[in-house]
Amino acid sequence: MRSDAFKRNLSHLRLEVNEADGFEVYADRRLLCRYNVATDRLPRDESPKPCFHPVYTPSGGLVSEYRPDDHTWHTGLYFGWVHVNDTNFWGGSWYLPEQGEYVPVPDSHGVQRHDGFTPAANGASGVAVGENLTWLDRNDRPLITESRRFEFLETARAGGCLWLIESVITPIGEEITMGASRAARYSGLVLRMGPPFADAFHTSGSGRSGHETIMRTRDRWVGAAGAQGGMVVLMDHPRNLRHPVHWFTRRNLLGTGPLMEEDFTLRPTESLHLRYGFLVLDNVPGEGEIDELYRSYVIESDRRDRT
Repeated sequence: MRSDAFKRNLSHLRLEVNEADGFEVYADRRLLCRYNVATDRLPRDESPKPCFHPVYTPSGGLVSEYRPDDHTWHTGLYFGWVHVNDTNFWGGSWYLPEQGEYVPVPDSHGVQRHDGFTPAANGASGVAVGENLTWLDRNDRPLITESRRFEFLETARAGGCLWLIESVITPIGEEITMGASRAARYSGLVLRMGPPFADAFHTSGSGRSGHETIMRTRDRWVGAAGAQGGMVVLMDHPRNLRHPVHWFTRRNLLGTGPLMEEDFTLRPTESLHLRYGFLVLDNVPGEGEIDELYRSYVIESDRRDRT
């Protein structure tokens, strides 16, 4: 790893937290992203969940799309889980294999409820904040506790910002099964991309290109270059569940699929720890430079685990 992967003299990034609404990250006066936690303002059949929207490139290009008409439960960058036990934590209809179609199931949706933020931190290379959540099942019964941590670092190359995203999921008092019963088998961290970033061109760490080619393959990272400039790269961590993860890719979607092959069961004494890197770039780097940034991400993430 090159030692100059991230800027060490922080002068640009700033984090503003509002407990009721979420937080915003700025580079100088330019908004980079907003994290929304007010899930009580969304319909229950969308499985309300905290999310990032808008997401901008450092120069101000819009990346994310929020509640599009075709899938209103797609809310920018978010953790969506198709079902946990008998509760839908993704949104929309259920896919019923025996019928071969999506069917609305009333009163089947849960909520990822925001409980509070941990104190924000400003360091030499970035800003960070943690979040505590409770997942409520279809009957509003607490099913899972989750802790998240977000850290934002400026990259010294490629004109961008690296997000470190962590999630620790722990059942409350009973075994849970996390599944992905939709035909596409997606679940996990997903980005819905919108105009002007839609029709993105996808590439992967193993040299594949095009979202049709990358769909359902396994890789350590996948990038999407916007039709009008800029790029985002989602990076799996070597210690994540089923690394390298399967990917769910369409022209306007970039998402992980850790449940694509099979469901995952957690006992009450266990936790699922997920770690991801998310690069938001003004420039479109070559695969070799992304590989270098990927290695830097893993080292930075592991360093935080040891502190």
